[in-house]
Amino acid sequence: MTFDDPTIKKKVCPVCKREFPANQAVCPTDKSMLMYVQKDELIGTVLNDRYRVLVEVGRGGMSIVYKGVHEMMDRTVAIKMLQSQHVTDQLSIKRFQQEAQAASHLQHPNIITVYDCGVVATGQPYIVMDFLEGDSLTDLIKAGNHLPYQRVVPIFIMACEALEHAHQKGVIHRDLKSSNIMLVEVEGKKDFVKVVDFGIAKLTNASGKVAQNLTQTGEIFGSPIYMSPEQCLGQNLDSRSDIYSMGAMMYEALTGLPPLMGDTIYATMKMHVSQMPNPFAKARPDLRIPETIERIAFKALAKKPEQRFQTMQEFRDALDQSMRQQFETGGVPSLISAPPLMGYSTTSQAPLRQEDLEDLDLSGGLFGNDPPAMQRSTISRDTASSPYITGAEGQRRTASLSPSQRGVRPPAQPPDSGRKTGVRKPVSEKRQKNEMPPILDKLKVFLSPKVLIGIVLAIGVPAAITGLVMFFQGMGNDNPFALEKTYKGVIYYYQAPTTDASTNTQTPGFIYLRTSPPNPRMLVVNLNEIQIGDYSARANLSDLAIGNRWTIKGDRGPKDSLIMKTGSAMDEGDGQIGPARDMVANFLRSISNPNPLFHKTAFENFMSSNWKKPGAADKFKERFDKEPSFRQDFNPTAIPPMAMKVAEIDAHHMTIYLAGNFLFKDSQCYAVNLVFENGAWKIDTFEPISADVFNQPIK
Repeated sequence: MTFDDPTIKKKVCPVCKREFPANQAVCPTDKSMLMYVQKDELIGTVLNDRYRVLVEVGRGGMSIVYKGVHEMMDRTVAIKMLQSQHVTDQLSIKRFQQEAQAASHLQHPNIITVYDCGVVATGQPYIVMDFLEGDSLTDLIKAGNHLPYQRVVPIFIMACEALEHAHQKGVIHRDLKSSNIMLVEVEGKKDFVKVVDFGIAKLTNASGKVAQNLTQTGEIFGSPIYMSPEQCLGQNLDSRSDIYSMGAMMYEALTGLPPLMGDTIYATMKMHVSQMPNPFAKARPDLRIPETIERIAFKALAKKPEQRFQTMQEFRDALDQSMRQQFETGGVPSLISAPPLMGYSTTSQAPLRQEDLEDLDLSGGLFGNDPPAMQRSTISRDTASSPYITGAEGQRRTASLSPSQRGVRPPAQPPDSGRKTGVRKPVSEKRQKNEMPPILDKLKVFLSPKVLIGIVLAIGVPAAITGLVMFFQGMGNDNPFALEKTYKGVIYYYQAPTTDASTNTQTPGFIYLRTSPPNPRMLVVNLNEIQIGDYSARANLSDLAIGNRWTIKGDRGPKDSLIMKTGSAMDEGDGQIGPARDMVANFLRSISNPNPLFHKTAFENFMSSNWKKPGAADKFKERFDKEPSFRQDFNPTAIPPMAMKVAEIDAHHMTIYLAGNFLFKDSQCYAVNLVFENGAWKIDTFEPISADVFNQPIK
């Protein structure tokens, strides 16, 4: 790079990209430090005979990001390069290399993909990754002043899934902020999350210890608005620090305001250590954010790490549950900001005390005198619990006792001065005076055998019918009278609907569903009456991948078939098939990348002990450098659910078929045999099979 005379140069704001005179130091709009406009000699050059640099798209304190294109593959990429002035700083170079190392560990749809890395002739290292065309979360918040919770929750669910993957791989981001959450459009689905910038990520090994320490004790890195209390204090960090930063971003997205903001960086960090943010109702009283979502955000913002969500998966599950509640209840607004309920008094009533219960005389009735032997000496009730008394005049008057009189019993009344009206006489006294005949005398008329039989039939027959109905309903899917069945089970294969171009006829799709105990069976679910996209939570149909659990309702057909009418994916997946599916997907992503580093990762992490023999590494490289040959449009981050099929499974072995027409150029199908070793699924063999073998029904 060359620098011109600063006296005739212009300056540019790295945030808003506006240009200013050279004598101005700070952008008047966003208070960012202005930088000189430099002539970049890298523009138009080709890095290492592969990547042509097109234009600069961003600049930070240590690095520059260019838009480029792979000359051979014609793929648009982003090239992140360390600035030339940091080439002599070994610590900066090691941190830049650590970012590439951290990103290479991560293979997740919601994390930016790193394809390559290298060093240019000037000694500047660079990283090649996805070129994202979209907006950052910061841009959306600024544009709308805030985001509605219906949009925020799905965004943060995807972000939590990405960070959970990173944490499981031993990577702690440490610099989560709104500008590092990019929202792009993928296959027509907007607001698809991509987490970027692992520049100060912390790597740990399998035991949880720090793999390489590039910071000193007490050294602080991160963005103060989103930093956890322990990060502000320079303490050792774990994954729960990222959870705090995620809570801060969620607060900002929902309210349009940072959770805590002081006049200086030091003041902001001090507030994160000792002060909680304002409740949503106080920060934005014009918004009606549900209370459940507020509780989730504030739990993530707890000062003590042990009081937060302990994993990103817990955070994600809480968000998912809150959104389900909003859909089920119609989006009830927060109780904190809701108006008082109509139809209820706002005045509080005194609770009923034990002495009130003791003073309450329950021996009398509503009409007639109390019996002398049972008459109580007093009746003392608070006005809140006995507001009315009925007198002889037939008028209603309000009972009133002063506070000084409450609990004071009047002198006992003589027997002949009892109530003359308003109290019922005892039944025994009425019988003695023969005012009414005994009840048995009246019932004698109805005790004939015919009447009794009629009563038994009138009561017994409906009761028997009700019992039978309840019995059959309790049989569930075994009820012979029920036409519509309900099943829960695990997906073994999903076949999308197909259209015959010659006849223009459509063949409906189907699902192989292994139903749950106690009666497991392979159920073939016909999809000819529904559009499966209406019931799958994700636009890319990833909920239909093998290993996912579904609840399906429909009409039962012959030979264990069912015509689906409604269905929904369940939260939990299968503990066997799901991990095996992810292992195969990660293997395909690795071998599809021409970078030898990814092939090495696939050999070391995904292959069984049968491959760990002398010379096996060379054999692996020779085999998978040649085959399989992937399709031009193969997307390693979004393998379609139709591409995998479970063929066989037991406790220690599994066979998964791969559909070649979705993955490989020559439409060659493969059988992947997996074994369960050391608590994880490993690939044992990877062999070609015919399409006829792939299309065989699952037993």
